[in-house]
Order: sequence, then structure tokens, then C-alpha cells
Amino acid sequence: MTTRLSRNRNYQLLWGSQALSEAGFSASMIALPLLVLTVTGSPALSGLVLGVDAMAQLVAGLPAGALADRWDRKKILLGCEAVYALAVGSLAAAIWWDVVGVPQLVAVAAVMGCCRSLFGPAEGAMLAGVVPAAQLPTAVAMNSARGALGQLSGTATGGFLYGLGRAVPFAFDVFVHLVSLVALLFVRAPQPAAAPAGGGHLGREMA
Repeated sequence: MTTRLSRNRNYQLLWGSQALSEAGFSASMIALPLLVLTVTGSPALSGLVLGVDAMAQLVAGLPAGALADRWDRKKILLGCEAVYALAVGSLAAAIWWDVVGVPQLVAVAAVMGCCRSLFGPAEGAMLAGVVPAAQLPTAVAMNSARGALGQLSGTATGGFLYGLGRAVPFAFDVFVHLVSLVALLFVRAPQPAAAPAGGGHLGREMA
């Protein structure tokens, strides 16, 4: 008998952890341009930081799918969450100590973009091992709803938290990503199939 998605422990952990991560990311992304404007007073630099995030997602997204087929997907998810939390945590600390600068803002935006691009394909590939094939369309639809829910709630939360303090939305983002990291530790998913001898050609796999 097929387990319903609502009782699928692995899927619920995966879905819930990423609902939190989406909210945290959206909170940071609404606060990030406001922070740049506060620090520099330059709308152009604010656009630059957001552009770096978008470019990092594009560049890292090119090999992300091929890498998700080559590497352990769970380790990709855990690594992305850990690196993301460290990067945003360093930004929150810099704001707290009033030493934040444009180079750090650009670097953190690049890390955020890369982590999200690598995370997405790995999660999507792992999803097929977490839920039965018959439930996969429903799971994908629920993931799409999760993204919209996280964006809406995170954007509203981020604006409110930024009003409390410049570092607060980023501290919130770090906290929810750490919670997500812990939840992902308990997700059980099958290992990907072994790569072909010689690892295959990464360029062809990307194409």
C-alpha cells in the first residue's frame, strides 16, 4: 500500500525544511537592497548586488543538473545549506559590528545565488527517490506552492524584521537555514546511480 504524501516522513521533512528556507531567503532578498542603500546610498550599487545574485544563479545553474547526477544529492543539499548559512551569518555579524562593506555584500550575494542554483536540481532529482512515481506530479505541484508561499511570507517578514534592525532579517535567514540543515539530516533517500566509467563528459551532460 502506497503511503500518502501527508504521512511520508521523508517528503514532509524535505518540504517543510525548504518552506522555511524559501521564507528565509525571501526575507534576505527584500532586506538586501535596503541594506545596500543604507550603507552606500547608491541605487546603482543596490542593483549591482542583486545582479550578482542573478548572475551567480545563471552561471552555477549551467552545470548544476549534471553535478546532481554525479554527486550524492543529499550531500549537495547539506553542503549548500551550510555554506549559505555561513555566508549570510557573516553578513549579519558584519552588520552587528558595523563593518559591512560592498565587497562583502557582493560576495554574499554570489554565494547565495550559487547555493540556490546547485540546491534546486539536487532536490528535484532526490524527490523521485523520496515519493512513489504515481505521487510525483502532486509532490512537484506542492513544491511549487511551497515556493510561492515562502516568497510571500518571507517578503512580508523580511520587511518587518528589517524595521526592527538591519541585521535581524539576515539572522532570521541563518536560523531557518540551520533548522533546514538539521531536518535534511533525517531525510532518507536512495543514492544516485553510479556514473559511467570515466565520469562521462561534463560538457555534454550540461548540454
